[in-house]
Amino acid sequence: LGYADDSYDTVLKGLQSKQFNTNAMKQSGLFVDTKNGYVDRFRSRIMFSIHNPAGKVIAFAGRIYNSNNPAKYVNSPETPLYVKSQVLYGLDKTKNEIIQSSCAIVVEGYLDLLQLYQSGIKNVVAVSGTALTEQHAKIIKRYCNNIYLAYDGDNAGVTSAIKAAYVLIKNG
Repeated sequence: LGYADDSYDTVLKGLQSKQFNTNAMKQSGLFVDTKNGYVDRFRSRIMFSIHNPAGKVIAFAGRIYNSNNPAKYVNSPETPLYVKSQVLYGLDKTKNEIIQSSCAIVVEGYLDLLQLYQSGIKNVVAVSGTALTEQHAKIIKRYCNNIYLAYDGDNAGVTSAIKAAYVLIKNG
């Protein structure tokens, strides 16, 4: 976990001072192009780093801690490294537990995963801001054949769980 302060240019100035390639900075998803130039995408947020299965950081998600902002979560856009429909949050840390237990628990979000993991339930992954896709199902199938859905109990969570179940059944 990390923190993004309320500045519009902390990350921008930091990377510029290290002389990062401008094109790489544009493709990173860390900035938004405005009429006044580039600004930091993430401000006033608790930050979650998103990793690929090898443990390399490929994206970020930020949860607002100041209730004045209507956007609860801001996520990295899709980039050459980050395709949301092909990434399961936490898999880099939990894949061995999934293999060992022969099952995975799929949750909706970052905090759902962290709460379970902190409580000792470590065979968990999160879809994080997107519906469970066929690519997700295929990725999980590499590690196990038994999947439990632990989505929110509200109408949206139940509807998402039903759709996810169809995707999982379709993919064996």
